[in-house]
Amino acid sequence: MLSIIIPTFNDDCSHLVCDLQKQCEEMQAMHEDFAYEILVGDDHSTDSEVAAHNAVVEYLPGCRYIEYEENVGRALHRNRLIEESRYDWVLIIDADAEVIDDDFILKYWLAQETSPEGDIFVGGLTTPAIAAPGCELRHRYETEVQGRRTLEVRRENPAANFSTFNFMARRCVLNAVRFDTRCKAYGYEDALFGIEAAQRGYKILHIDNPLQHNGINDSAAFLRNSETALQTLATLGPPMTDHARVARMAKKMEQLHLAAILRGFFSLLAPLLRSNLLSRKPSLKIFAYYKLGYYLTLKQAKK
Repeated sequence: MLSIIIPTFNDDCSHLVCDLQKQCEEMQAMHEDFAYEILVGDDHSTDSEVAAHNAVVEYLPGCRYIEYEENVGRALHRNRLIEESRYDWVLIIDADAEVIDDDFILKYWLAQETSPEGDIFVGGLTTPAIAAPGCELRHRYETEVQGRRTLEVRRENPAANFSTFNFMARRCVLNAVRFDTRCKAYGYEDALFGIEAAQRGYKILHIDNPLQHNGINDSAAFLRNSETALQTLATLGPPMTDHARVARMAKKMEQLHLAAILRGFFSLLAPLLRSNLLSRKPSLKIFAYYKLGYYLTLKQAKK
């Protein structure tokens, strides 16, 4: 009835699995027709200690641990885990999530029972109130966008606000809409999935059932991931570039004949911009300009 899949790479998700398994066991005790499985897929983690922690979930009832012999990338990893799962509803959760409500599984189950028209249910996420020193850029960014992640805002444009961090979908949807395997590294596989699902007419419903996002990595790592995401975006083309904010802004700058000027300034100022972004008081406005300049530079290099 419910397959839970957790793709991981160098993230210890053992505590997350224990919390989910406990709630599933409680659901099974209350509803004898409730069946579940939890699949953890390790995409060839390079941190052996983390991998060893995750492997322990194999000994929990209803859980399976799958370790891949080579890193296949974010999109293909998810596709393979979906193929490994067996139930009609599939709940996909990022490995750096934390369960914050005792009725998390119940809320998803009630959502599909009370909203039979729904094909995809998106639970949402919250950001920790504080973060470790050195993680200021990521934490400030996540805190800033938290206002755009409220249930009311997410429901205004369900497809645009789709996220793979915490969502449940019918198996028929996941069989029809695959994660784009061009997205091997960080970025945009979730947005592409949401766009295609909406284009195919699947109903995306946002509900109030968040998990906490604990993957607040340090500023240098977040900046590298942001650059990697922009590199991915530069290879995708439409429809992703029609929806991504930075791509739409880059197109506008090109139409206004300002792209070359912005690239020039970016080339000169990039070290100073990075210095601010890696500081204890990073500016999100500078971060936005950095991403735009970086993306424009990538686009120029591809011509």
